[in-house]
Amino acid sequence: MKSISLILLFINPVICFTQSLDLKNYEDYMPTSNCGEIIHYNYYSISFCEEYKLSEWTIHYLTPDKLGTQKRTNDFRKDPQLNGRDASLSDFKGSGYDRGHMVPAGDMTYNKTSMSESFFMTNISPQLPNFNRGAWKEIEIQIREWVKEYDTVAIITGAIHEKYPKKITRWVGDSLPVPNYFYKIFIDIQRKKSIAFLMPNKKITREIDDYIISIRELEKRTGLDFFYKLNNRDEKLLEKESNIYGGH
Repeated sequence: MKSISLILLFINPVICFTQSLDLKNYEDYMPTSNCGEIIHYNYYSISFCEEYKLSEWTIHYLTPDKLGTQKRTNDFRKDPQLNGRDASLSDFKGSGYDRGHMVPAGDMTYNKTSMSESFFMTNISPQLPNFNRGAWKEIEIQIREWVKEYDTVAIITGAIHEKYPKKITRWVGDSLPVPNYFYKIFIDIQRKKSIAFLMPNKKITREIDDYIISIRELEKRTGLDFFYKLNNRDEKLLEKESNIYGGH
């Protein structure tokens, strides 16, 4: 098992449509925003990019007691407060891409509100089916197992759009870009540890451990600043080379 670099994230909120119930639990771990539009729901927050009609990242807080029994609703819908600026179901129709969750519905089983909010289109991004239903799902399941072990965690999920000189960015429908990569950061709040994964949006055939990435490298890839609002001591603890599996 590889060792990893640790860090943390914060946010400078621009807007807040909903009084978040969980914001106080993860606010200090929110990253900066490249898009400048932060939306807080009851159980998670996003950085929304109007240019893409998608979110660049989401963040939520999870404890074992929040892993409840609320059933999946599948009520995909636009956020009515965005006045049509987010993606729509028609953008995905016939595209061959899944409506992939950023904050997993499986993490939002606490109550009806948490589950319902997870189906806002601001929490959805185009993912290839064999990615969404394969290794990405495996990471989501693994993280829920870690939640049971580490108890109090924050989880950041993000999408990366990269344009290469000789390649045209793939598009769904008329205007929805397909991210090239997705990442997740798992933060053990109590022990000041974290682990990050970065995966290409395609069928994954290697072990998920092969996609562990340092936070510093992830910052370079995303242009975001993680964990910068923490005090120096906590920031250094999270930047320290560590491996969340081993508990060192």
